[in-house]
Amino acid sequence: MRAGEGKQLDMNHQRKSAVGEFFHTNYNRLVSYVRGMIDDSAHRSSEDIVQDVMLSILDRPDIVAPISDMSAYVFRALRNRIIDFYRNPAKETVSMDSEDENGLSLFDVLPDEKYDPEGSYRQRALRRLIFRLIRELPSAQMEVIIETEFNERTFRELSGLWKVPVGTLLARKHRGVRAIRKKLERMQEVKNE
Repeated sequence: MRAGEGKQLDMNHQRKSAVGEFFHTNYNRLVSYVRGMIDDSAHRSSEDIVQDVMLSILDRPDIVAPISDMSAYVFRALRNRIIDFYRNPAKETVSMDSEDENGLSLFDVLPDEKYDPEGSYRQRALRRLIFRLIRELPSAQMEVIIETEFNERTFRELSGLWKVPVGTLLARKHRGVRAIRKKLERMQEVKNE
């Protein structure tokens, strides 16, 4: 590794730490801002939107490019994400009992998945595979995924418990999930060949 690359990696780490620290310090303020912008019937919580924005900022390829006013940058990103949220059309829901012109309901037409032994077997096999892939992750990534997905802990709670910035925890989970997806995609490619 050349000296310039090491310096750039160090700068990248410092900037990511600064972004993570900003989100950790201002988390409640950011969530309140988003909560004030979306109505109560929104399907995504304000915390999800804040976390999505943080991940997208941390995942930027040009994170080493300086952000002159972090607060303005983050609030603009949140506002844009909220606008995107409202631009996506709401999905129309249909009752399983509502009948069409032929007198058939969705309940009559859709197969009952719980009596599909092959589908059930595939689902269990996929679940076992995902658990195995989670166990193969580095311990830091594995712990964050287990705590947030299975033990329903928040990043903020884990940050206080483990004394690790929220941004670092989000990045670990993101890298872990990305690694699992890549392995699953490779397995599917091999299967299709």
